[in-house]
Amino acid sequence: MAACVISLALPGVNLAANQEDETDTETFQMEFDRETKMCTFRTNQGYYWALVAHGGIQSTATEVSANSMFSVEWLSHKVAIKASNGKYICTKKNGQLLAVCDTIGEDEQLTLKLINRPMLILRGNNGFICHHRNSNTLDASRSVYDSFTLQYSNGAYHIKGADGRYWYVSSAGLVCSDGESPEDFTLELLERGRLAIRGKNGKYLHGDQGGMLKGDGLSLCSSALWEY
Repeated sequence: MAACVISLALPGVNLAANQEDETDTETFQMEFDRETKMCTFRTNQGYYWALVAHGGIQSTATEVSANSMFSVEWLSHKVAIKASNGKYICTKKNGQLLAVCDTIGEDEQLTLKLINRPMLILRGNNGFICHHRNSNTLDASRSVYDSFTLQYSNGAYHIKGADGRYWYVSSAGLVCSDGESPEDFTLELLERGRLAIRGKNGKYLHGDQGGMLKGDGLSLCSSALWEY
């Protein structure tokens, strides 16, 4: 079955996953609250998603409140979104979105596509990510940065350098930048201005003590958070 895009379903300004084309109506701005690290979703007309009666999700809120705050759980290439009632948003057969589920199943898994970051510049605890001067690896502790291209691919992303070569994680756990073919990475937007990146092995990219970018992080820590 073809994937459907979340859109506004008038009247009532309900949200439903019943469109196949991506337009401004299917595009939402994701904004993080610094304290709670929960997020809001805002339409191109300036209205926020909000939880309403019986678990419905509408784009009617003009201001941020508890009912317009959501938490996102990252599931590899998918996400699950929990509303302020503690229930996960699910997609019904008619496409309607309802926050009524206690657990995550197939109907609670959504794909989030990042569209406003074609260029990627990353800075960690010790500095920017940059090509290593003398090898195909990447430094994570430089005072200057390199910019990379971010390409969306079915819930994952490919990261490409200015030379047209792709990032990949080597068998030694090092992140290299001379791949001839793209390798999947997943992004986790975790707080305002910061994200985490996982390789196809499911492990986090992080900067080690020597300044190398590695793709073998088993848990999320400060060295695996990147300003973007």
